[in-house]
Amino acid sequence: MKTVPRIGRILDLAGLLLFLGGGAIFVWAWLGFQGVPELVPALEEQARSAIAVANRYWRLQKIGTGFMIAGVAVFVLAWWVARSAMHAPAEPRET
Repeated sequence: MKTVPRIGRILDLAGLLLFLGGGAIFVWAWLGFQGVPELVPALEEQARSAIAVANRYWRLQKIGTGFMIAGVAVFVLAWWVARSAMHAPAEPRET
């Protein structure tokens, strides 16, 4: 069995960081959404400020989802690099 090249491991780490970071941002947005109903805005902009806060968390959730998708794409790239390296012809060894 051949070993995975170093670039494959680096891509694995980058994908993991992107995926976990995106998950953390997504959870942060979800927790923020939970506080929107209890929001007590100023009297002059009651409805508008709750909608603005919800929109901010919605955008944050989409950013988190984007990071998670990017992480999965990097995982696929790492798999492809490792697979290509394993199917490459072996270099002749000197004896």
